[in-house]
Amino acid sequence: MPSFESADEYAVPPAAVFALLRRPAVLVQLAPPEMHLQVESGPDELGFGSRLVLRGRRWGVPQRVVSEVTVFEPDALLVLEQRQGPFRRWTHTQRLESPAEGRSRLSERVEYEPPGGLLGLTVTAAFLERELTNLFAFRRKKLAELVNGSGIAP
Repeated sequence: MPSFESADEYAVPPAAVFALLRRPAVLVQLAPPEMHLQVESGPDELGFGSRLVLRGRRWGVPQRVVSEVTVFEPDALLVLEQRQGPFRRWTHTQRLESPAEGRSRLSERVEYEPPGGLLGLTVTAAFLERELTNLFAFRRKKLAELVNGSGIAP
């Protein structure tokens, strides 16, 4: 199964980064504007078993994604799995560690199976690898802004 990995460090404790990642409003901010991502429904803060419904538009196609938090360890681990949506499988794992006092290392892994049907003819694993590279470049930059206080407060 294809996967994508990304890692970054921040000059704040893991709890500060985790507080941002568990907020659906922040997850929307971490997506590039051209995705038109919006929260359709979900809690203000994610926890174990939380369901989150996002909608947006990508590749010219309106999309609705239902995800569930399947693993939740405060300040350390958050796993969101797609329950309904365009992909055959999509699991986003976000792991936080503290490599040094007052610092965080965020390691993220996305495991996925491309969509089927007509969309799957274009949205292949190679295509998704390029898309994820661009998405995570935007995400890293935006998360750094939020962590450093130039975005919303946690």
